[in-house]
Amino acid sequence: MHPAYAARYRAQRRVTRPDYRRSAVLARWGHRCGYCNAPAAHLDHIKPLAAGGRDIESNVIPACASCNASKGTLSLAQWATT
Repeated sequence: MHPAYAARYRAQRRVTRPDYRRSAVLARWGHRCGYCNAPAAHLDHIKPLAAGGRDIESNVIPACASCNASKGTLSLAQWATT
C-alpha cells in the first residue's frame, strides 16, 4: 500500500476504546446471560452497531454463545419473533 493511502486509512479508522469494562458488565450480571440466564462469556449490543446502536454501557448486555450467535445483527423485536 502506498504510504499516503496508508496514512489516510489510519486517520479515517480512529478506533476508540469504549467507556465500560467487559469484566465489570459481566460481574454486574453475575456472569449470566441477560437473555436466557445461562453462563455468559460474550457481550452483546442490544441495539446492534450495524443498525446504528452505540458502543456504550447502557447498550451492552452479557450473552451466552448461543444467544449471541442467534441474535447476530437483529434487533430484540426481530430476534424475539424468530
